[in-house]
Parts: sequence; C-alpha cells; structure tokens
Amino acid sequence: METNAITCTIDRVSGLSEKEFYNKYVKGSLPVIVTDKGEWTKKEKFTTDYFKTNYNHLTRTVNGKTYTLSEIIDLCEASTPENKAPYPNIFDVQRDFPEYLDDIPEMFYGKSNRLQSSLLPDYIAKRTNKRELFFGGKGCSFPTLHIDYLGVHTQLVQIIGEKDFILYSPDQTPCFYPDKIKTNQSPVDITNPDYEKYPLFKNAKAIRTTLKPGEMLFIPSGWWHTTYIHNFNLTYAIDHVNSYNWDTFMEENYLAAKKSHPKIAWIAKVYKVIMGRLFNLKENLFD
Repeated sequence: METNAITCTIDRVSGLSEKEFYNKYVKGSLPVIVTDKGEWTKKEKFTTDYFKTNYNHLTRTVNGKTYTLSEIIDLCEASTPENKAPYPNIFDVQRDFPEYLDDIPEMFYGKSNRLQSSLLPDYIAKRTNKRELFFGGKGCSFPTLHIDYLGVHTQLVQIIGEKDFILYSPDQTPCFYPDKIKTNQSPVDITNPDYEKYPLFKNAKAIRTTLKPGEMLFIPSGWWHTTYIHNFNLTYAIDHVNSYNWDTFMEENYLAAKKSHPKIAWIAKVYKVIMGRLFNLKENLFD
C-alpha cells in the first residue's frame, strides 16, 4: 500500500501505568502500542475452531450478501489481494458474544470510560459501537480514511494475524478534504491519490505501524486512520470517552441532534456541562 512519507514513529512500551498512559498519551494526543497487555488473546475461545464450532448461528451482511460466521472465517482464510474476502466483518461483543466480556480485561481508559457509565444515557452511548471483533483476510483494508465516530478514543488489540495501521495527526485535516456530510470521512484514496483533485494531500505525512498478536494500539480522538491486512486477522476494538474528549464527544452529539431533533438539541449542551462536572468530580475522588 502506497502512502506519503513516514515522519515519526509510534512508541512501543511495556510496564505502562494508567497514570503514565493518561498523562503522556491521552493528554498528549499521541498514539501508542502497549506490548504486554494481551495474554488473554491466547485463550481457546479466540481460535477459529472455537468460533466455528460454537457461533456458526451468527450471520453478517456485507455488501448486500449474508454470510454465516464460518463462511466469513473460511473466506478470510482464503483471501488474497486479487480475490479479497468481504470486509469489514464486524461483530458486537456485547450482543453476539456476551460471555466473552469476562475474558477481556479492562484496558487503560484514563480514570474511567464514560461510555460504560450508568450516568450516560443509552440513547447517547449506543451511537458508538463500544466493543467489537473484526474478522479480515489478506489484502483487505478499511474502506475509507476516517476519524472514529463522535470523536471517541479507540483501543485495538490484535488477536490473530498482523495488521498495518496508517495514521495521520489531526492538524493535517485540511489535507484530507473531509466529506461535507460525513465529516469524519475522507474521499481521498490514499493508495492511489488523485493529486489534481486533492492537491493538499501531497503534504500529508503518514505514520505506519504493524500491530502484532497480543499488542494494543491506542488511537487518540481526532486522528485519521485506515488499515491494511497481511493475513487472516482478528482484532478487538473498544471505544472510550474520558475527560480529554468529553467536550468533543458531546459537541458531536449536539450537532447530530440538531439535524434530527432541532427543538430539543439544546439538551445535549446542558448535559455536556452538568454531567461533565459530575464525571470530573466522581473521577477525581478516585485519583
């Protein structure tokens, strides 16, 4: 996959404390790979045989065609760059694999993950896909360069295979010509960019890193990214919101509500202020 020049690297660390994670990477808006938090990925439950034996009743529709989980796994295992498996194949852990929740440990959230708090109403929290499993095959890539929806942070743990992540810092946003409606998506094809149509993309500088089994990648709020898969792949992803990206998250909710429910959109503004203070107070008690 061709991308613009790499200008810096992502830290790969172990022995990182929650405080260090929050102060350096969350507050600093810096991606990081944590290499020592993935022992749980080696459990039998996360093997293809186990999924095919116990969860073949699950189905997903990709590009208008419906597949069983076994069919998805088989297609992903046989995938080549010339004959790619359907992608993305996303399963909601809480809905599809609820018994797995006890097998996946809490990760670094920076004091708390507000998406999982009972203080956040479901009609707000449910707009983010909070815990997901992605199945993919060789040659597959995420369809668009994008920022994760509603300004959430994202943590991804590689379970099987290796996956490239191509990231761009938020200050380069003008280079990506964000869609006027879906403002978190870019129309630029980074593998074959049209520089006549998108001349500023020539100035974009990518960071490219490969995530290996058992490793966790933190992508801060506002970072543009996409992926490329080298082999059969299984990745776990979880979104989170904390004090750093709370205002962005609620502002995005307000803008969405303004389009669909303009008369009551102001509630999101009030909620942002009042509940933001309450969350901060609650989190500071355990600081």
